Amino acid sequence: MPKTDTTQHQVLLLTGGGRDPLRESAITALVASLEATGRFATSVVSITANGAPALANLPESNFDAVLVLADHPDALPTAHAGGLAKFVESGGGLVAVHSAAKLLEASQSLANVLGVRNLSPSPSAFDYRVRFTPQARDAGHSLAVRCDDFTVCDTMLTVEAEPDALVFAVGHIDGRDTPLGIARPHGDGQAVFLAPGGTSKALANPNLRRMIERSLRHVCGESFEKTIGVGIIGYGGAFGMGKLHAEALSAQHGCETVAVCDADPDRAAQAKTELGDSIKTYTKYQDLLADDHVDLVILILPHNLHAEVCIAASQAGKHVVTEKPFCLTLEEADAMIAASDEAGTMLSCFHNRRWDGDFRQMLSLIRAGEIGDIFHADAATGGWEMPNNWWRASKEVSGGVLYDWGAHYVDWLLNFMPKRIESVSGILQKHTWHNTSNEDYALVTIRFEDGTTATLEQGQLAAIPRAGWRILGTQGGLTNAHPGAQVTLVKHQDGTRSEAKLDTWEPNWHSYYQNVANHLIMDEPLIVTAQQSRRVIGILELAEQSHEQGGKPLPLAGEDSYTPDYAWPL
Repeated sequence: MPKTDTTQHQVLLLTGGGRDPLRESAITALVASLEATGRFATSVVSITANGAPALANLPESNFDAVLVLADHPDALPTAHAGGLAKFVESGGGLVAVHSAAKLLEASQSLANVLGVRNLSPSPSAFDYRVRFTPQARDAGHSLAVRCDDFTVCDTMLTVEAEPDALVFAVGHIDGRDTPLGIARPHGDGQAVFLAPGGTSKALANPNLRRMIERSLRHVCGESFEKTIGVGIIGYGGAFGMGKLHAEALSAQHGCETVAVCDADPDRAAQAKTELGDSIKTYTKYQDLLADDHVDLVILILPHNLHAEVCIAASQAGKHVVTEKPFCLTLEEADAMIAASDEAGTMLSCFHNRRWDGDFRQMLSLIRAGEIGDIFHADAATGGWEMPNNWWRASKEVSGGVLYDWGAHYVDWLLNFMPKRIESVSGILQKHTWHNTSNEDYALVTIRFEDGTTATLEQGQLAAIPRAGWRILGTQGGLTNAHPGAQVTLVKHQDGTRSEAKLDTWEPNWHSYYQNVANHLIMDEPLIVTAQQSRRVIGILELAEQSHEQGGKPLPLAGEDSYTPDYAWPL
């Protein structure tokens, strides 16, 4: 199975000289995030008026890399700068970030190592876009592959790169592109210069932190030449989901769809037409699980089959992604997680809707504190519509009316309010649509441990539909009419009410599989974890159990020891 190098790298962090105490705090937080990966052990040296004497003997040290975050106006003494240059020449790694420009301007030997010249800072910080170059991204270079462009608030350094350097990221200023990420070999070592990172806000940006981490891994010599073979179980059926998943995965460098299974031979054969004759096809999932070329299995099955096939796949040593919902019960979720843990494989649920534009817009506003502290979130979906007579409308197979869009809404709610859950209560009703066994209407109430609440209303008997979201905070609120709709932000500050209509962000659904590939190939953190998906299922199941007990609030098992982990980068 694909596995990354887990060697712990020894890193010397060069800091000091800065006059911004917030920046020093941001550097401390950055160091903590690097060490939390278990991949780096850092030693901090501060530049003073006498330079950094530890650098003079650096070539004889045990360090693998030097990370320069110093913001010092004085040049390093020649012996110290020379020691750092010799360190790289002899096989060490160097990553210099933004404010190191002050040292580079006066230490030509360091500028020569990094391959940069003519550095010039903008007079003030502003928001600008960091764009990874096709040259590096399409080549699968570890500094740019499977990375989304992102916005950072920072002063911008305009620089020039030596012709032999790789420019893997750029920004745009004054009508032209300027290099923001530069990598080049020097002697037997590797060096990277990152232009962003001059302010505390920039250093706190999770996307820039990943850029710094990847740069360190690159200069330390880590290799990520791995390929993930993907098998899809349940290719045919509704919405062309098999083709959608296959294309989304194949778009990720290092992933290749190699096999498809469907109980219907005609649908299995369809995969060859849509994906190519090289695709192997099976009609029994056990045969696909026995295929040694398959590393990752995608389950696109009726909901009541997720647990059985997922457990079998984990036991066969395969990583697994299930379509949503994760499964039907907490008992199933716990068995799936146990099988994955025992096998040492990845397990995730396809909550791709976290990358919807309106959701990301609202989450960014909430994280920025635009509406204060949330005390209630209210969601509703559905209208007046007779359900289709198929398996998604069968309670025995699908789980009930809540287990379709409800799984997305609950996952969204838990990202908006990443807190421990105190209790869940539910009301389920059947009135009109007797052609199917799913309920017509459901109302779920979640109470969190701090007393705040969230509700979800879903069904197919709403003659008067409600707004998709109404999120209330101590300083304002958010609302929109339905998924994908424009977001309204209302704020109350200093006795004044303001209201703004905000366009949504671009949907970015490919990022789900981008993250899965980064996790499997580069060991980066998994965004949608099995434990998060378990909580979604726990809430849906408790809503039904509460209804059977007259709407009684019920606790979610496992919450006493669970620490919510929803702080993923947008």
